[in-house]
Amino acid sequence: MEEITKYILNMLEIMETELKLIRLGMAKTAKGISWFGMGVFLLGMGLILLAWTAFTGLSMLIGKVGAGFATSLLILLLGGVFLWQGSKTLK
Repeated sequence: MEEITKYILNMLEIMETELKLIRLGMAKTAKGISWFGMGVFLLGMGLILLAWTAFTGLSMLIGKVGAGFATSLLILLLGGVFLWQGSKTLK
């Protein structure tokens, strides 16, 4: 009877350890998905701003196009960093 009790306690300890590992894996996956989601969002914003900048540049040819273009490139770069960070986290 004592051996059965030890066996059951050992099984409960193993299940507790496995549960902790599952929680850590789920947290890591959620973090990677968050990075990826933010990267996709920023890339979408950057593409919209880049399209607006191109439209403004074609319609005006002089003005605040340089600033808009630089801003859109910065957002695209930042979105790429978020995607890279997310893919790195999911490995």
